[in-house]
Amino acid sequence: MVGTMSCMTDLDLRALLIQSRFDDPSERRAHARGELVRVAPGRYVESTAWAGLRYEERHASRVVAELGRLSTDVVVSHVSAAALWGMPLIGRLPGRVETTDPSRVRTHTGTHVTKYAASLRDSDYTVRHGLLVTSPARTAVDVALSSSRGQAVALLDYCLRTGLCTIAEFRECLDQRDRTRGRARASWVGDFASPLTGSAGESVQRVTMDGLGFPPPQLQCRHEDDDGLIGFTDFGWGRFGVYGEFDGFVKYLDREMRHGLTAEEIVVLEKIREDRIRALDHVSAVTRTIWRDFATPQKIAARLERAGVPRVRTAYRSLHRD
Repeated sequence: MVGTMSCMTDLDLRALLIQSRFDDPSERRAHARGELVRVAPGRYVESTAWAGLRYEERHASRVVAELGRLSTDVVVSHVSAAALWGMPLIGRLPGRVETTDPSRVRTHTGTHVTKYAASLRDSDYTVRHGLLVTSPARTAVDVALSSSRGQAVALLDYCLRTGLCTIAEFRECLDQRDRTRGRARASWVGDFASPLTGSAGESVQRVTMDGLGFPPPQLQCRHEDDDGLIGFTDFGWGRFGVYGEFDGFVKYLDREMRHGLTAEEIVVLEKIREDRIRALDHVSAVTRTIWRDFATPQKIAARLERAGVPRVRTAYRSLHRD
């Protein structure tokens, strides 16, 4: 087995769970009052604690709750494994905990848990939060074979950026899989992923722009003026003088990322920074994208074309295709 790695917060997921006695009326009443959140049959989390959990942590708590009820050993896999590793999850979370059971001949989908039938090598799994979990490379491959391009790239970008796995490990793991469905997409994900992408939103934007037919941008473009370093833009098409930013608003809302500054102060500093970038001779335009823009990708296309970035090929028929 691979050694246990640490990238997610050391949040004690088991300590969050309240294990109910069978048909406990007091806890059912607390749940009805909104004081408890039911994460699995007979397992609850206090609402105040639940409100403070990130998206991935909420699913991870469901994973720990559900797997604690099983009598047989299975390996947490796919998106559920990604949650336990703290990898970014995009879109609606799965309604069931996803696992892999090498002893099964066929995949079984139950009320709360899906058990995929697939073989696992010793190097394909490890222990995390007290559970057997697929390794980062195997998790990235499983997601690339079964999820959207945006989700798969965001996850692999994160793994490369944080050192959870390498491209070589991803490709080796993919080569070991006997599954053919989704292999072309997974191979494309391996070619497209980059450790230079700074966030899940940037990953999704790269996939979206590629799907729209725009040329690949340079990543993390450095800008400086007479006063020194201004900063880095997420994307850049230097020959057109166009630079782009993804704004996920985390820097305004997350106290740790604000470094003691108020959200208002961050907004002012961002305005000053962008004005300095726009004033540079080599910059003709700066574009910004936010999460909700992905619902209408043609708006992103129109914005880039207005800024001066031409499409180099036609858009995919569907940006969410296999």
